[in-house]
Amino acid sequence: MAEFHLFGAIIMGIVIAVVELAFVHSDEAGMGWLKHGLHAVPTCMILTFIGMNAPWVTSFIGWAWLDGMVGKIVISAVIGLVATIKVKGAAAITQGHGSIGEKLGHSLVIGALIAASPWVWPFVEPLLPAFLRF
Repeated sequence: MAEFHLFGAIIMGIVIAVVELAFVHSDEAGMGWLKHGLHAVPTCMILTFIGMNAPWVTSFIGWAWLDGMVGKIVISAVIGLVATIKVKGAAAITQGHGSIGEKLGHSLVIGALIAASPWVWPFVEPLLPAFLRF
């Protein structure tokens, strides 16, 4: 069975969600940014979990052809692209808001953070206090 990262995915997902909430606040301050932005928390956590656990996810769903480093890169890139599109399009479905309100740069940052999370986590984990490493 492939390696499974629950704690790392939770920490990275929360950090990315907070960054997304800050971007939503700066981009959409007039439309109830907190209410609109709260959907970012579970979305960032789920996408980060999938990205950080790409080998486990592929083995779980039976896609053995995506195992290894190539699968990890492909899945991270796809997850990053999905996150970018989701973030960019989230404001479009808000009632009374006819245009897409998130700035492209902010959407790309969130997508890149989610895609890079599997490679960033090994550098972040040693910086955590001992009681948070498990």
